[in-house]
Amino acid sequence: MDLNLTGQVAVVTGASTGIGRATAIALAAEGMRVVGVSRRPPDGDVQGVSHFGADLSEPDAPARAIEHAIAVHGRLDILVNNAAAGRVFDGFLSEGPDEWSATLNLNLMGAVRAMRAAIPHLVVQGGVIVNVTSVNSRLPADDAAAYSASKAALLNVGKAVATEYAAKGLRVVTVSPGLTATPMWLGVDGIASQVGARLGQSASEVADATAASTPLGRFISPEEVASCICFLASPRASAVTGAELVVDGGLTPTI
Repeated sequence: MDLNLTGQVAVVTGASTGIGRATAIALAAEGMRVVGVSRRPPDGDVQGVSHFGADLSEPDAPARAIEHAIAVHGRLDILVNNAAAGRVFDGFLSEGPDEWSATLNLNLMGAVRAMRAAIPHLVVQGGVIVNVTSVNSRLPADDAAAYSASKAALLNVGKAVATEYAAKGLRVVTVSPGLTATPMWLGVDGIASQVGARLGQSASEVADATAASTPLGRFISPEEVASCICFLASPRASAVTGAELVVDGGLTPTI
C-alpha cells in the first residue's frame, strides 16, 4: 500500500536506536525526508535520513531541531515524539525528586516543547503529530511511577491538542507500545538487566519470563511499532485524530 508520503518531511526524536530508528527508516522508505534527532548518531547511514544532534532534555533543543528541519527542507509535515528514558526502582520512595524531574522533563516536556515549536509549521499545509507513549500510561508500573506518569500525561496532552487543532488541519495521534525489543529493555543497562540484578537472575532470564507472560508470548519488534506509526502519520489515516493505537500484543485487553 502506498502511504502517499513521498516528498514530505518528518522529524523523529529518539532516532538513534529502537522504535525511533525503525520509524525514521520506515518513513524514508516511503519517500520522506527525515531528520532524526538524538544525542548520539545512529550506526550507519540510511538514504533519506539525516541526523541532528541534540539532548532533548535541554529546554531549547526541541525548537532547535524543528528550526533545523525547516532550514534544510523548507517545510514540516510530521513530528514523531519518541524520545524517552525510563528506569525501574525499588518502589515509590526509592525514586527521588531528581529522578522524577529528569523523567518528566524528557518524556513529557521534551515532547511538549517539540509540539509547541512544530505546530506553527504543521498547520501551514496540514500535518500530523505522533506521540509515542506506553502501555504504562494505562498500566502504571509500581517500580517505575515517574515513567508511567510521564506517559499518561503525554497521552492526555495529545488528546487535548488534537481537539484544539482538528479544524486547523493538524492531526494528533498516540501510539502506545507494549513489551518492545529496544535498548531500554534489552540493552546492557536495560530494564531486564536492572530487574535481573535485583532478583539475582540474568537479563535473558528476566526477558524470557516477561515475554512469556504476555498474550503474544514474545517481544514486539521496533519495526512492527514503526509500521503502525507510519500508517497513522499518513493520509491513509486522514480521519484519525485524538486516538490511541495500542501495540502491545494483547497485554491490555479493553472493550
